[in-house]
Amino acid sequence: MAWAAYGYFHFTNKSFHEDSPTRKNETIALVDILNIEYKDYGVAQTIQLGQSTKQIIIGTLDGDFTPNQAKRFFKKYDLLIHQPNTEKGFSVGLFEELIC
Repeated sequence: MAWAAYGYFHFTNKSFHEDSPTRKNETIALVDILNIEYKDYGVAQTIQLGQSTKQIIIGTLDGDFTPNQAKRFFKKYDLLIHQPNTEKGFSVGLFEELIC
């Protein structure tokens, strides 16, 4: 649980950058945030430049869970709320155990 609390969950529903090795332009899910396979993958934001658009990298993922650990974690817990870092560096994630 403590390990998961450091996830960059504010990147959920953003997109992998178009230069990502395997997940170009795909939507980032909760399990992707924790998955070590996507560590250092760029998170994209699309900006409008006149008539065209361009992707910029707004951050990188930093998960440390194996793919199976990430999947199992979110089968057992639900992320209720995530507060990204404030100006003073405070962040928090609130998880709820799912009853199966």
